[in-house]
Amino acid sequence: MRALAHPARTAILQHLEDQGPATATECSEVAEESPSSCSYHLRRLAELGFVEEVPTQDGRERRWRSLISGYGIPKEVQDRPEVLAAMRPLTRRWIEDNLRVVGEYLAGEHRVEPLWRKAATFQQTNPRLTPEELIRIGEEIQKLFEPYRERERPPEGAERVHASFVAVPWPVKRRTKRAATKKGSKPRGTR
Repeated sequence: MRALAHPARTAILQHLEDQGPATATECSEVAEESPSSCSYHLRRLAELGFVEEVPTQDGRERRWRSLISGYGIPKEVQDRPEVLAAMRPLTRRWIEDNLRVVGEYLAGEHRVEPLWRKAATFQQTNPRLTPEELIRIGEEIQKLFEPYRERERPPEGAERVHASFVAVPWPVKRRTKRAATKKGSKPRGTR
């Protein structure tokens, strides 16, 4: 998890997933690091099982490909203090990347085809859920995307889409403010 919290490594993984096999030099542009630094990051990602070197015909060029199309931390280990501590930087990196991608979309939205603008979705809801229900919803969302992940022959017009789902309990500050407001509010239907 700590290895994935590094911004260059997440940029490299994203580039390999989006563009396919690439060299350290090609990755250096998106990672904003030198080719030698990217080479180091690629070797480290390979040690961790996230990427592998692709054999080339001439043997001079070192190309790498992603072995994953996403990653997560199993729920059953997330309560361990060492896992929680390692998750924090990774979660921050994920949120920063998410905000960057959405921000780039919004900045260039006027250049996006109308059909794709209509397809883009920004949704928010505030249901009352138990922790078990929220875990189940997260698992169901993963299952929904599974058939579309790495299709060998996507239909014509298919593009890679950035999809994220964030669901966290309301912050304690908001919960206590809401409870205080409810106590002092009048019953519905009265004036």
